[in-house]
Amino acid sequence: MASKDYYRLLEVPKNATESELKSAYRKMAMKYHPDRNPGNKEAEAKFKEVNEAYEVLSNPEKRQVYDQYGAEGLKAGAGGGFGGFGDIFGGGSGAGVGDIFGDMFENIFTQGSGRGQSRSRRGGDLKTEVEITLEEAFSGVKIPVSVDRTENCEACGGTGAKDRNSVKKCSTCHGTGRVQYSQGFFSFAQPCPSCGGTGEKITDPCQKCGGRGRIRKTINTNIKIPAGISDGAIMRITAGGDAGSHGGPAGDLFVHVKVKNHSHFDRDEEDLIYTCPIPVWTATVGGKAEVPLIEGGRTAIKIPEGTQHGKIFRVPGKGMPVRGGSQRGDLLVKVRVEVPTELTQRQKELFEELAAIAGDKPAEKESFLKSIFGK
Repeated sequence: MASKDYYRLLEVPKNATESELKSAYRKMAMKYHPDRNPGNKEAEAKFKEVNEAYEVLSNPEKRQVYDQYGAEGLKAGAGGGFGGFGDIFGGGSGAGVGDIFGDMFENIFTQGSGRGQSRSRRGGDLKTEVEITLEEAFSGVKIPVSVDRTENCEACGGTGAKDRNSVKKCSTCHGTGRVQYSQGFFSFAQPCPSCGGTGEKITDPCQKCGGRGRIRKTINTNIKIPAGISDGAIMRITAGGDAGSHGGPAGDLFVHVKVKNHSHFDRDEEDLIYTCPIPVWTATVGGKAEVPLIEGGRTAIKIPEGTQHGKIFRVPGKGMPVRGGSQRGDLLVKVRVEVPTELTQRQKELFEELAAIAGDKPAEKESFLKSIFGK
């Protein structure tokens, strides 16, 4: 090792920080780990060199000696020796290769203790779509839906076995769910390949589900849509998806809600918008207009004299419910002034008289309504 360049082994510059060293070590250790390179003696040797390099460079005192005198200075005792390969994983001085190594491979090689590892898996999520009216979105509604999903087999209770006597202790791992093996300097435990880490094997599978523990079914259910829901909202129904395997939790059902367009109302979040047509004379001299309400019925609003086309009046608390609350948005009434296209002779005379009073010249055949109420 005396001729080795520790910085080159870890592929870092000589001014590498502690964080850069740790990151480089993790990468190299994973690359050359014996378990990833079974039977590869060259990778095993490289793995030991990488660990030795990090043990030196992660220790400020050893790194200083190495930078000044090289590996020979360490061997001569200027910075202390390694104390054997066991020290690298025994938590000696420095940043602690053993700690980093343990963090990296704890989840990979430590499969828990006791009798086997659970095969339970969460079920898959499902999605569906429902379409409702604006009135239903206003009041809330229960919508029937059909969903194809997996359910636990009723015959075996989701175990996949014909009966209890069909479940035997795994002969490979003797019911522990783990097997031990050695590779070079290391000894690791991994899930038993025969039973998948459960410690049990099914000798006689359930005939109804074929040993899978689950079957495919069409489920008819009612979904409660809350009042005030918006178009495009996605509802999450907990445990409404596929059943989990081997006792695992069910997945969720995601419901995409589509609200149909309404013939009278437009929607802006919690506010409703209604376009109210009024005759030109009401806009001119004032009056009242009746507007429909989403909950049914009508209400009257006051139209002041001189109301212009496009004017918006607000009716508080007559919009959509605020989801999850007791308040409501507002109803916005947008005025559309309508100019009559057909007039009786008497109506025409009155408008021409009004035009004359206003200084217009009907003889020019320019419509008074067009000139005064152009929109």
